[in-house]
Amino acid sequence: MGDTNDALEALADVVATVVGRAKPYLDENINPPDAQCFTRTYDPRLTLGGSPKRMLAASVRVFVKRIDLRSAQLSIRNYMDQAGETSIRAAVENGDLWPDGLIDDVEVVQVGEPFEVGTGDAAYFAIDFDVDIIL
Repeated sequence: MGDTNDALEALADVVATVVGRAKPYLDENINPPDAQCFTRTYDPRLTLGGSPKRMLAASVRVFVKRIDLRSAQLSIRNYMDQAGETSIRAAVENGDLWPDGLIDDVEVVQVGEPFEVGTGDAAYFAIDFDVDIIL
């Protein structure tokens, strides 16, 4: 059974196979295309059937450069595909990309609404993917 840090690091490694780079934490330094993996609200008491397995609720935030709104939307949609080389879901749910023995199961449970993000003079377009990881 893995811990939260191990799971987020592995999730970032998996997402990097699609995006090119990903961090297992939130960071104000964004270099699109980029992704950041972090925990979201969850009940830490949640176990499965009384077993020591537990669920970790994580999110993957993918950033693309926003030159104009149309091109940013087209770029972000590639990551929203259900399958294929640019699909976040396909990569995350591919057990072969995860270290052996770290997780029991993983599933993308929600794809958020794209939104604009700005830091300093830079503008980005982003989207969140909610991921449930069974450790």
